[in-house]
Amino acid sequence: QGPIDDASGASAAMECARVLSQYEFDETIYFIAFSGEERGLLGSGHYVREPTVPLDEAVAMLNMDMVGRLRDGRLTVFGLGTAPEWEGILQAANASLAEPFTLTLAPDGYGPSDHSSFYGLGIPVLHFFTNTHSEYHRPEDDFETINGAGLERVGTLVGLVAAEVAGAGAASTAAPDLSLVEAEPPQPSESGGR
Repeated sequence: QGPIDDASGASAAMECARVLSQYEFDETIYFIAFSGEERGLLGSGHYVREPTVPLDEAVAMLNMDMVGRLRDGRLTVFGLGTAPEWEGILQAANASLAEPFTLTLAPDGYGPSDHSSFYGLGIPVLHFFTNTHSEYHRPEDDFETINGAGLERVGTLVGLVAAEVAGAGAASTAAPDLSLVEAEPPQPSESGGR
């Protein structure tokens, strides 16, 4: 494990919180960091079974996992197929950035990261990801390999998406209703950590 996998999402979450502090909205936004993802989504799996706040009114889950190695402005976002409204929300937020990302959009709401636990409960999800790299899970994955400016850009984008979902974004007059699109979960051998 290294800072790209283990710390980049938490760092980007701080930038996301900074962006959200500029808005006023009635919705509650929770920031949660999980552990045990590589061992089979242990932390997020436990949380959805025994949440500290009820999940029956949860609107969405935005996951930032491995977002510290942005290259060439390319960002992958999984989960677009979990709600038809996601693409419009994401594209509008991206277009509002001073330096928009080149987005690769994937529909799958399941996958080897913590958003999968929430999608399994029927909650629309997005998973932001700057892709793997040659130092992945190796000692060479050290803090010098982090793209700090890229990490900040990812956190900003996720903050703008979260603000829109909470009804406080630039395009919002009220929180949008996300229409869940259900999908069959993968077989147990296909899910769990990377």
